[in-house]
Order: sequence, then structure tokens, then C-alpha cells
Amino acid sequence: MGLMVLGMGSFVVNDTLMKTTSSELPLGEIIAIRGVMCCLSMAPIVAMTSGLGTIARIYTLPVLIRNVAEVGAVFTFLTALFRLPIADVSGVLQAVPLAITAAAAIILREPVGWRRWSAALVGFVGVMMIIRPGTSEFSVWYFFALTTVAFVVVRDMSTRFIPRTSPSFAITFITAIVVTLAGCVLGAFETWVAPTFATLVRLFAAAILVLIGYWSLIEAMRTAEISAVAPFRYTVVLWAMLLGYLVFGEVPSAWTIAGSAVVVSAGLYTLHRERIVARRHAAARSATSVIR
Repeated sequence: MGLMVLGMGSFVVNDTLMKTTSSELPLGEIIAIRGVMCCLSMAPIVAMTSGLGTIARIYTLPVLIRNVAEVGAVFTFLTALFRLPIADVSGVLQAVPLAITAAAAIILREPVGWRRWSAALVGFVGVMMIIRPGTSEFSVWYFFALTTVAFVVVRDMSTRFIPRTSPSFAITFITAIVVTLAGCVLGAFETWVAPTFATLVRLFAAAILVLIGYWSLIEAMRTAEISAVAPFRYTVVLWAMLLGYLVFGEVPSAWTIAGSAVVVSAGLYTLHRERIVARRHAAARSATSVIR
């Protein structure tokens, strides 16, 4: 649980550092510089664990789809992050687990009962409370946050089709390479600015924090029951509100707080129902094996 909280905090601090550079460097340059730092930091880890030669072997169609979706998610997320309060963007992104549940039911034909469908709809209402369409508080940049949710769903759904034998760090390393290259392509159409030493330090810290976040997430999921640690993903909302206030002076509106609470509650309820369903399936399999 502590590792999950640490991982979520690392991701939000990374987001904060990235947001502070948005007024100094163009988007493509930011992604490219941080990406190079991520790749250089990860290369020795991948070389020592699975070997760099595994990259070519595991680059299958699901990995390609995952990479394309990750590139889209990075660009849309940072575009929204640079123009909206961190708490608002983080609140919208908490709809991802609910969207994945709906996508799994539609695409993978996984059984999803009316309770989880209702939770997904309630979560969608929470997202609408955050973005408040039709009001003066609404911004077109919220569409980028919503698009990020769609890209993340595609990314996570495609991950399910990657063989379990493929090393997690190698997959992450491949993704970092592709995102870096995408940043360079975008940067070719931008006017690059010479970064200051302070800016490079912030981007390097952001790159390290991303790695810490992924490592903490992987370790948490592998060393404890998913049902025990998964709810602590939602601490990212608290991290976002805290850092948004301390660094940028962003005070979440009552609608953002209420909407985030609705989305998180719907997500927690969905996790609860998934635990119940998993136990029923396990009991049914156990009964079947006894009969046999």
C-alpha cells in the first residue's frame, strides 16, 4: 500500500515538474528531452535484467498498438495538464478504470453486471461535474483530458494481449523510446529553445520520478493482492490537489472536489464488485474440481 501511494505521488510530482517547464519550452522539446533521460536511465536496468536483445523479440502487434496509444496519451495529457489545474485533469483520469470495465464488456465480452454498469454511469456523471460543460467554467482543453482517457483504455486493453513472459521493464523501455521519437518528430515543427540548467535538472528529476512511479507500481502489484493495493491508486487525486495548491496556488472548486469524490467512489465500488465476482468464480472452479 505504501508503494502504491509512493508511486502515485511520484507520478504527480513528475506532472508538476513538467507543468513548470511548459512556459519555458515547447511541448515536443519537453517530451524529447525527458524521453532521452528516461531511456538513458532505463537502458542499464533492461540490459541487466532481461537484456536489450529482448526488445526485438517482444515487439508484437499488441506492443505496437500500446505504443501508439501511449504516444497519444502523453501528448493529449500534457496538452491538458499545461492548460488546466492538475486536480481537474487527475480527477477526469480517474474514470479510466470505469472506462476499462465498459470496454472489457463490449470488446472482450467479459461479463459485467448491472451494478458495475451503474457505477460506470455514475463515474461519468462525476466527470461531467468536474468539466461542467455548458458553463463559463468549461474549457475546450477538457476534451484533451477526455481523449487521454480513451488512449489509456486502448493502451491498457492492448497490454492484456501481450504475453506474460514479456518483461515489464522491457515493454516500458520500448514505450519510452517510441514516445521520445514522437517528441522529436513534433519538435521538428517547433522552434526549440535552449533549456537552462535549472530546466534540465527539473526534466531529469521528472524522468527519475517516472521510473520510480513505474517501479513502485510494479512492485506493489506483484507483492500484494491487487484488491488490497488497487484502491490506493486514487491517492493520486489527493497528491494532485496538494501539489496544485502548494506549487501553482490552484484551489480546487467545490465541483471538482465533489466530482472527483463521485468518480473515486464509483471506482472503489467497481473494485469491490470485481472482488466479489472473482471470489464467486474461484469458488465455482473449486467446486467443479471437487466434483471431478
